[in-house]
Amino acid sequence: MAIILTPPTHPSRESAAYVIKNPQMTTNAFTVTDASEAAQSLKLQDEERISALKDFLKGYDMTSISTDELKKVGRRLYDEGMISRRAFGLFIAGDGASDVNGYQTKTDVKFNAIALFNEKMQDEIDYRKSEPLRSYREGAMDYLQGMVNANQAINALAYFVNSSSSTLSVNEKA
Repeated sequence: MAIILTPPTHPSRESAAYVIKNPQMTTNAFTVTDASEAAQSLKLQDEERISALKDFLKGYDMTSISTDELKKVGRRLYDEGMISRRAFGLFIAGDGASDVNGYQTKTDVKFNAIALFNEKMQDEIDYRKSEPLRSYREGAMDYLQGMVNANQAINALAYFVNSSSSTLSVNEKA
């Protein structure tokens, strides 16, 4: 009688990229319409920091950004205290594509981060409605707050990318 040892099998960690239902989305409940709102979302209080952030964001488009780019943007925001740890996690997770070993794949593929963050948050809210006990798990509210923070941040970034002004006040000319 021979004993054959087989290595244990592990479930695959492979995951397809999150499928964005509305990839053309550019506005949602978190859309920012003025500089002071954008600055408040990112905890920016002076025009020098806003100007530095806008310089950093040149060349980025929140509606066409890759996981690699989101990681860079997220790192900058997190290091400067503009987003929470949970929101940073959403930035570095990107579209969620991974191989069988759980390593991120296709990190250079562009997607709409405004739509991605908004739809992921809505999916989480819908899931909590169908599974009410999920909201009572440890860290559940912190996770949802991180999703809100990520949505606020990505929309503030979109505002700054598309805005030509770095001023926090409204300039009125008579």
